[in-house]
Amino acid sequence: MVTGSTVIDCSVGPIFHHLLAMCDFVQKITILKLNDGSLKELEKWKNKDPDALDWAHVTEFIQEIKGKSDKLDGEEENLRGKIDQILKWDPSRGDPADLLLLPKADIAINYVILELISKDHDDYRRNLRKICNIIKPGGYLILYAAINCSYFKIGEDKYHFLSCDERFYRNVISGEGFEIEHIEKIDRVMCTDAVDHEKGIFIIGHKVKELLNRKSS
Repeated sequence: MVTGSTVIDCSVGPIFHHLLAMCDFVQKITILKLNDGSLKELEKWKNKDPDALDWAHVTEFIQEIKGKSDKLDGEEENLRGKIDQILKWDPSRGDPADLLLLPKADIAINYVILELISKDHDDYRRNLRKICNIIKPGGYLILYAAINCSYFKIGEDKYHFLSCDERFYRNVISGEGFEIEHIEKIDRVMCTDAVDHEKGIFIIGHKVKELLNRKSS
């Protein structure tokens, strides 16, 4: 469903499990992080720092989904070899293509990061446009988000999460020149007050037209 050899990933935290899922067919991955903590932790993992977080359980889970649970050895090493750059990006300053001199990619990924940095729906549109601008015509946007989520908690600390429904996601992606090729809603399976989302949502958008003269700031 999704094809291409180059990926730009902008996702929450120091995670990389979603990249393991596509590591079989992509050739070069650029990772953008918005804060120093996530950037440094991911660099520690890539450089095999002994103090890096151990993600072996995640690798095992992804391989089970892929039907390759007997092929765990070398999966993280394969991904390390395909990560070309890990860069810090400040969305308030503009597009990553301009600020970081990045070539456009075949695939861009947004994994629940825009809802954390956007204060309202208009701000979300502007931030999404910055990511969409780094996708080649004919390329793909992969988005994973939460439906109608307004907060998440770490311990007793509560953090902002912009509440968006399915209609908003459909409209904002289509409005950037993408045709939605796949959409899937994931039921909430855990009952906890750590987060208040109704469902998860996974969307694949195909960039069918380049929108000109659209400022992203």
